Amino acid sequence: MTTAAEAHEFPAMGGTIEVQAIACDLREVERVPALFERHEQAMSRFRADSELNALNAATGLPFHASPLLFDVIDEAIGWACVTDGTFDPTVIDVLEEIGYDRSFEQLERLAARSSDGVRAPTVLERKHARKAGWRNISFDFDRSLLAMPADVRIDLGGIGKGYTVDRAIESLGARPNAMINASGDLYASGDGPDGDGWYVGVQDPFDPDADIVTLNVNDRGVATSGSLRRNWLQGDARYHHLIDTRTSTSAASDLVAVTVIALTATHADVLAKTAFVLGARAGLRLIERFDGAECIAVTADGNVLTSTGAGEYFA
Repeated sequence: MTTAAEAHEFPAMGGTIEVQAIACDLREVERVPALFERHEQAMSRFRADSELNALNAATGLPFHASPLLFDVIDEAIGWACVTDGTFDPTVIDVLEEIGYDRSFEQLERLAARSSDGVRAPTVLERKHARKAGWRNISFDFDRSLLAMPADVRIDLGGIGKGYTVDRAIESLGARPNAMINASGDLYASGDGPDGDGWYVGVQDPFDPDADIVTLNVNDRGVATSGSLRRNWLQGDARYHHLIDTRTSTSAASDLVAVTVIALTATHADVLAKTAFVLGARAGLRLIERFDGAECIAVTADGNVLTSTGAGEYFA
C-alpha cells in the first residue's frame, strides 16, 4: 500500500532542497530549513559574514571553530588523505582564478548569455601543479582550534551539501522513512512510500528531460557530479568547477557525469567528484575500492559505464 509522503521544498545552497517524509515528526521536518541555513552560514564562501570566511581571513593564526565547521573540515581533510589529494578542499585559489569567484546563480546567467549548445567544456592547459596545502592544516581536537598556513584557504562547496543532507536526515530520528535531496545530493532513508525503497532517476546529461536509469535505494546516499551544467566561459576557454590538482585547472576528463550510490550522501558526493576528475578507468577503479559504493558514469561520447554491483540498484 502506498503511503503519501509529506513534501516540502525550500531554497538553500544555490538550489532547491526537497524533503519527502513519511510518518515523521512534522516538527522535526519543519526544522530542516533552519538546519540548512545554519550550515550555509557556517560553510559558504559566498556569504561575507560566514564562519568559513572568518577562518580564511585568519591568515595563519589559530581559529576557534564551531563544532559544525570543525567537523566538516575534519571530514574534508580526511577525504583529501584518502584520495591522495584528488579531492582537495583548498583549491579556492584555482576556482577564483578561472572565474568561479561568485555564486553559481550569477555564473549561470553569464553562461546562458554565452552558451552555444551543450558540449563538454574545453579548458586551457596549465603546466604547474599546486602545493598540497591541505597537508599543512593542523587540528587541536581538545580545543576545536584550526590552524592553516597563511596562503591556504578552504572551500567547502565540494562536500558541504552532502554533509548537510546527512545531518538533516539524522535530525529526523533513528532511520526515518524520508528522502532529502539537495540539488542532486540526496539521502534516501527507510522503505519509501510503497515499502520497497525510494526511486531515484539518474538524469541523462545530454537530455535533461530523460533518465538513463532509475535507481531503487534505501538507506543510501546518491550524488551526481558533472561538467555540462556547472560551466562558464572566461576569455577563450570554457571552465567547470571540478578541479584537477595535477594541472591546476578544470579536469579534462573523458567523463561528463558520474552518479555514485554510497553509504552516506557525503561519501557519494566526494566519490562522484573524485571519480569524475580521475576519468573513466581510474575513476571506476576508485569506486570499486569502497564497500557499499557503486557508480554509473557517462562518457563524453555517450557511453554508459557501471561499477560491478551497480545493477543491484536498478529498478
